[in-house]
Amino acid sequence: MSQLQNAPNVQKAQNAQNVQNAQKAQKEITYRQLTKADGPAYYEVLHEGYASNLDYGVDFSASHMTEADATAWVETHPTYGLFVDGQLASSITLRMPWGPKPGPREFPHIGHFVTSPRFKKQGYAKQMLQWIETVILRDQLKAPFVTLGTADTHPWLKDMYLSLGFTITKVTQLPGLSHQTIYFEKKIC
Repeated sequence: MSQLQNAPNVQKAQNAQNVQNAQKAQKEITYRQLTKADGPAYYEVLHEGYASNLDYGVDFSASHMTEADATAWVETHPTYGLFVDGQLASSITLRMPWGPKPGPREFPHIGHFVTSPRFKKQGYAKQMLQWIETVILRDQLKAPFVTLGTADTHPWLKDMYLSLGFTITKVTQLPGLSHQTIYFEKKIC
């Protein structure tokens, strides 16, 4: 068989291989509320994800949680995770107005919004936020708004939150913090 006659067969084999590679590259993404059993994985994501903030001189309290603290946190605050192939990649806590650490307003407040460095730059934080806004805040809680806060000295979080549709509502100095806190809110449609 000549090379010209064999070319369509080679192309078919390459296409089949490309399809197989694409199927292997697809990752299974799931979302759910974390439980006590997720405490060690949650601690790992917090510890790894918040470590880089210290490089910027930003010292969030979550940076100092122990594994026991992280486990207790998920037992007392609704905390949700995005899992990639069964591994916790990103998480968000909702601090409720009636809970032990309410936010600045009468709406749910996002806290501990973190992604493991092993999963950064893949869009998982944005997917996690979209899921929280739609499934939890809009569909389950019927919340009209959500709030969050961050340090004014962090080099990119303010811009990220603005790009995700949040607006700044106030900047304040909280007791015991070296930075000012920027509070944001977002309307949930």
